[in-house]
Amino acid sequence: MTITVQENVQLAQYSVFKIGGPARFFVVAKTKDALIEALHFAKEKTMPFFMLGAGSNILVADKGFGGIVIKNELNTIAANEDTGIIRADAGISMPRLVVEAAKHSIAGFEWGIGIPGSIGGSVRGNAGAFGKEIKDVLVSASVYDIETGKEKTLTNENCAFGYRDSIFKHHPNLIILSATFQGEKGEQSAIQNRIKEISGVRSKTQDIGAKCAGCIFKNPKWPNEPENRARLLKEFPELTQFQDRETIPASYLIDHAGLKGKRIGNAEVSFAHANYITNEGGATADEVIQLIAFIKEYVHRMYGVMLEEEIQYVGFDKK
Repeated sequence: MTITVQENVQLAQYSVFKIGGPARFFVVAKTKDALIEALHFAKEKTMPFFMLGAGSNILVADKGFGGIVIKNELNTIAANEDTGIIRADAGISMPRLVVEAAKHSIAGFEWGIGIPGSIGGSVRGNAGAFGKEIKDVLVSASVYDIETGKEKTLTNENCAFGYRDSIFKHHPNLIILSATFQGEKGEQSAIQNRIKEISGVRSKTQDIGAKCAGCIFKNPKWPNEPENRARLLKEFPELTQFQDRETIPASYLIDHAGLKGKRIGNAEVSFAHANYITNEGGATADEVIQLIAFIKEYVHRMYGVMLEEEIQYVGFDKK
């Protein structure tokens, strides 16, 4: 075995939330071969595994994870200025993809500058911001299928993208190795200005640098039944501003429910962005879970809308 398998590694240090207990086994995979070997190790030991990217958008249980955590650090990226094609390994961060695109005068990725996740996590969750999503720029994804032991390429259509969803969330046997993206030829100065503009908006409205996982909840869809939608708009006319959208901003519902600053233990609903929960120092996963449950119940009681988590639970029994 060429990989180094560590034991009882504290996962809080690898989580943006800075929350979570130890992983029974832990492997840092810097090459594709190492990643595949780690997956084989998990399969041989018949133990659960978790692919760790940038550590954002996850909540790790206080008891940790009883299987093997594989930290994906594959980090090759290549851009072709003439074609606008960019190929990036799954371990590359979204901001690095944006910077690499800008360096080669490739537009269409500026929206991703503030997304703290990796390429792998972003493709898995069809990450998005400012009206754009991964599905808008992805050409294909190179994946490893644990069940067959083979690599294959999935087209954009094969990925079955939906709102914060993809085939990868429903088929955990498919491990993202890299992704190929298509951008547009642009002017470097205009691209840089757009990046600065988006960064400025994010810095004013979000907890940049805080110990948080990003958005906790997905934006809920409008009720399917016309009468329920009409009732919601009649009872809460302020929601009219969102009636042309497919979803209602979860942050708006949480904010107008008066929950900014709501705190359980050291977990707190952010004052800057109501869809963020911050670790104010020493927060536990249990405290975050309690706060999430409180928010869901409160918003449901007020609006009749049930929020659904966007974050991924790691190491929990029934999540």
